This record gives sequence, structure tokens and C-alpha cells, in this order.
Amino acid sequence: MDVIIGHVNADFDSLASMVAANKLYPEAVMVFAGSINRNVREFMALHGDVLEFREARSLDLDAVTRLIVVDNRIANRLGELSEALARPEVEVFIYDHHPPSPHDMADVKDYSEPVGSTTTILVKIIRRMGLDISPFEATLFALGIHEDTGSLTYAGTTHEDAEALAFLMRAGANMNVIVHFLG
Repeated sequence: MDVIIGHVNADFDSLASMVAANKLYPEAVMVFAGSINRNVREFMALHGDVLEFREARSLDLDAVTRLIVVDNRIANRLGELSEALARPEVEVFIYDHHPPSPHDMADVKDYSEPVGSTTTILVKIIRRMGLDISPFEATLFALGIHEDTGSLTYAGTTHEDAEALAFLMRAGANMNVIVHFLG
């Protein structure tokens, strides 16, 4: 079983990255590593019926064959699923925008890039693969990028973040929803 997971206290970049990764790995299950922040909790209360998440405790950890980790490189930020890393047959794919640290997981397939948001990395891949996204997905992905780039004002923001946002606006991102959740 493939599992997509972000980090404890999931923010919009983590949530959006999980949903974007699910476009690349459609058979994978999405799992929250633990708590989620207030804005994401409010978003999930309104739109959770559209997104299929499983509880970490409901998974058979012995059945996990691949972890697709987004917006995170550090094992102890995976909550209960960090136990799956103890099994050497579990493949780990990382999609992250944070700089490397001594605490990073080892022996992983790393698709990280130095951009302002992990969602940007996954949107680039979605675009390259020619995958369709809905206006709902465009809105969620834009929320992730806006949150982690300070709406393109943070120092770590790149032109790739801006290009991803432009693509998402063309795909129907709803600016009213973005303003509501980030305002």
C-alpha cells in the first residue's frame, strides 16, 4: 500500500501537496500525520467530503510498501507512520521545499527543490505530465503556495512559485476562497 503523508500540524502547503501527490499516485491513501492547523481544520470541515483521508491508526503498517512524504524530510514529524520506516522494504519518496538538515531521512528518493512551496514542485510535475486539475484543486494548490510564500513576498519565493500560481489561476483557482482562508 502506498501512503501519502505530510507533517504533524499540517498547514495548507502540506494539505495541498498531499492532494497534488495523489494526482501522481492515484492508488495511494492520504493520511494526516497528526494534528492539523486551525485554517486547515476549518477548510476540511467545509470540504472534507471531497477529499478522502484515512486515519493513521486505521492502517496496517505492515501493509505499507511506499511512503510518499510531502512538505517534510524529518521522520519524527510523521507521527505514527514513522514506525513504517523501520522496515527496510518500505520505499520513501520525498517532495519538499525546505533546505536539507542533519535530521533528514536517509535512503530516500528525493524530489525536493529550492522553491517557496512544496505544492509548486508537484504542480510543475502535474503540468509536465499534462494532468487535468479541477477548479477546487487549483484553489487548494494556490492556497498552499500562497501560504508558504506569503503570497509571493517571502525571501524564499521563486519565479517557479509565481508561474505555478499563474497556471492555477488559469485553471480556475477561486481567489475569494483563498482570501477567506488566508485573510
